[in-house]
Amino acid sequence: MPRKWLLAVLLTYSRLKSRTEAAMSSFRSIDVEKWERKEQFHFFQNYDNPFFGFTTEIDVSKLLKYTRSMRYSFFAACLFASQRQVNLIPEFRYRIKGNELVEYSEISAGSTVLKTNKVFTFCYFDYFDSFQAFHGQVKDRVALCSAASARLDDHDYDPAQVHYSVIPWIHFSALSHPRNYGTDDSIPKIVFGKYSETEGRTLMPVSVEAHHSIMDGYHLGLYFEGLQQSINYPETLLEG
Repeated sequence: MPRKWLLAVLLTYSRLKSRTEAAMSSFRSIDVEKWERKEQFHFFQNYDNPFFGFTTEIDVSKLLKYTRSMRYSFFAACLFASQRQVNLIPEFRYRIKGNELVEYSEISAGSTVLKTNKVFTFCYFDYFDSFQAFHGQVKDRVALCSAASARLDDHDYDPAQVHYSVIPWIHFSALSHPRNYGTDDSIPKIVFGKYSETEGRTLMPVSVEAHHSIMDGYHLGLYFEGLQQSINYPETLLEG
């Protein structure tokens, strides 16, 4: 590996690590016994598979047109819009740590990225309020992660994230995730699928799975509604 490339990798890792450690330490405990969802929390807590989810189509017509005109990454724009909603809805920032419920102040993103050898790896992105800062970060990190030599770097030690996958080859209507039962996993999983044209609109399937002890269909509805509303106004979303 060239020295310049190696230095870039080390610098990126150092910045990511420092931001991740800061995010991981920034949380507050929630008293479950005083929480309005106390009964629901305990009801689902010991399920073998406490995750539930929905898949729906999001109209990305305006967002796709705008990102193409501005030469922005459509993936970065979708991820930014999604992360905006994730951080706006408190329940998406809740995590279970043992028997404790905590709320993180900020949630980052970890996503699958396809390497040049057609094998996937994981790539991690800090949260930014500014799309320009976020877009630059995504471009730099995807360039590093998509190299054939990139390792499968697992950040499951960090609960202050959402797990993303991108499946641009399939316009799916449902999917399932692999599960490692017996763990304290309470991280939401969000998947973007292949967009397609339907009656003059460009529709993209989006799947969300979440831990039922933490949230219900109401909260997923807030996410889908907020995501659609934000990408209906791409200039406001990305330039505001």
